[in-house]
Amino acid sequence: MSSKKLVRLSLFLSMALTLGMIENTLPPLPIPGVKLGLANIVTIIVFFTDGVNEAFFITILRVIVISILQGSLFSINFYISVGGAIISIFSLYLLYLLFQKDVSPVSVSAVSAFCHISGQLLTVYILMNTPEIIHLFPLIGILGTVTGVITGTISAYIMKLKL
Repeated sequence: MSSKKLVRLSLFLSMALTLGMIENTLPPLPIPGVKLGLANIVTIIVFFTDGVNEAFFITILRVIVISILQGSLFSINFYISVGGAIISIFSLYLLYLLFQKDVSPVSVSAVSAFCHISGQLLTVYILMNTPEIIHLFPLIGILGTVTGVITGTISAYIMKLKL
């Protein structure tokens, strides 16, 4: 990896961490566990500008570093975040394999957000043995997709600026 790319990805990671920490200070949305996913703006941009491997790298490092900063490393919240992140990045990888980059940031973000929340619910189901969590899936799945459309729209706008 070139020095230029390493610096670029480091800056993206810093932005993702900043957005993630800011979002954690905002009041929660009406549905527990649903967030806007502001840090995912960076993931979508990195996916389109650098690739799926780099997006995975940024996402996993963001989850780990934020968990360390919040003192929740290896807590249930950490595993829920990792579960959502892994499924979300896997969905990005599948989209990449199927369509290369012939998809829009909005659609990629919507699919990724839906898969992220699905991964989180699956993780809760497995770790806490709570089959009742599945009843929340339709509402949370829709809200996750809506937040994905919002972050995808913001990502598309930022990429058009070519900063």
